[in-house]
Amino acid sequence: MIDVSFAPLALKLKQPIQTARGPMLERLGWIVTARAGGVEGRGEVMPLEGFGTESLDAARRTLERFRGPARLDTVEDVEVALQGVQGTPATRFGLECALLEHLARQSKQSVASLLAGGAPLRRQLVVNTILEGEDAAGLARSAEAAMRAGYKVVKVKVAARPLAIEAQRLLAIRRVVGDGVQIRIDANGGWTEANARSALRGLEALNLELCEQPVGAADIEGLRRLRRQVPCQIAADESVLRPGAVDAMLALSPAAAVDVLVLKPMALGGLLPTLRLALDALPRGVHAYVTTLMDGPLARAAAAQLAAVLPADGYAHGLATVELFADVLADPYTPRDGVLTVPDAPGWGLPT
Repeated sequence: MIDVSFAPLALKLKQPIQTARGPMLERLGWIVTARAGGVEGRGEVMPLEGFGTESLDAARRTLERFRGPARLDTVEDVEVALQGVQGTPATRFGLECALLEHLARQSKQSVASLLAGGAPLRRQLVVNTILEGEDAAGLARSAEAAMRAGYKVVKVKVAARPLAIEAQRLLAIRRVVGDGVQIRIDANGGWTEANARSALRGLEALNLELCEQPVGAADIEGLRRLRRQVPCQIAADESVLRPGAVDAMLALSPAAAVDVLVLKPMALGGLLPTLRLALDALPRGVHAYVTTLMDGPLARAAAAQLAAVLPADGYAHGLATVELFADVLADPYTPRDGVLTVPDAPGWGLPT
């Protein structure tokens, strides 16, 4: 019998992360452990209810009810063990991660190798970093630090300020990073379609890479229209989490609604359903990159192992997030020069 237990986890951010929903100060959740026969697998459950997952209370109730399987021999066994976990995606993610690492360490391979089933992996992942600053000068300083650290893709939260102020902030970043660095912005659904169209057209001279979720998560047709009307690519983030929305976005009517899906496996119920989603999107001309929900080291490791399995498509992944927490030590996944290296080691490749 595989014994599954959980213990509390609390991570404080070095400084608040500003989102369209207000500042994020800390993340709370649990470390999940699956043990049997001297082999341990680990996962992380950190719900974020405002971004589409269950509440902390619902996650705890699911963890308390869950009973581990008698044994695990295949990836299919992991999915069978989790069939009863419904409606709590962050909890399912953490449980799946613990069981997958247990299975991978049993067979002395990485989780990525387990998921790939013999297909080639990408061990070097380009990642973006998030820039923070209250004003243009603060963002410029953050951009300078990102350049010193070697990042080639930077990301900025927008839509919480008037467009004229946002333009000043983004211009300050472009002046610092030059033309060789990509800038992506994330509106978290904070614009109307008209405002998004005006903003993205007005920012054309800054040569933005893409805009994540310019309009509300339910506005699939707004995304589709914007994709045809603005100069940067359009990525869906919160929309991906809405039931039935991915099918609507991938519908070729006449083209898919977005260029890119932002995949958060901790909000999509695990690595396995997220991998299927990415592989379904690719034939429709829609690419994907993997990000976190501002989670801890275990969840970042799991997301990186998933990214290693995805087909190469030139997009940076949003995995330079653990470094934003206080009192978290560097680990094998800590980016260097804007690149994250996925360890070729059993399980996650993180020390127990």
